[in-house]
Amino acid sequence: MTEDERRRLPRHQLDQQVELIDQVNGTSLGVLVNIHMEGLLMMGGLSMKPDHLYQVKLQSVSSSHPFDTVELTMDCMWTRAMGQQDRVWAGCQIIDLSFENRQRLAQLIDLFAVEVGELSTR
Repeated sequence: MTEDERRRLPRHQLDQQVELIDQVNGTSLGVLVNIHMEGLLMMGGLSMKPDHLYQVKLQSVSSSHPFDTVELTMDCMWTRAMGQQDRVWAGCQIIDLSFENRQRLAQLIDLFAVEVGELSTR
């Protein structure tokens, strides 16, 4: 799938805050901005580096709407500095996702997602 085709996939924001936890050292890499089954946009710290693989788990920050953790491997494709000096936008491609975690991710999107285009109409 080309980059242009990936950009056409519906992107979803979730109704709750989701944190990306590094499975190697247990630290927070940042928070999810939007997601689809092939990739995600996150807001992270300066430690996010392009062309780097990250093993992460998506974890709910909300105790009122918990969900099963989703574990995946992602490739950070690019980063862009935000207005805040210690934060970046990071575009990541999901490169490894087990069958079970793919089902969890699909369920997470079904339960909590709003297509990004719908946000302006709410």
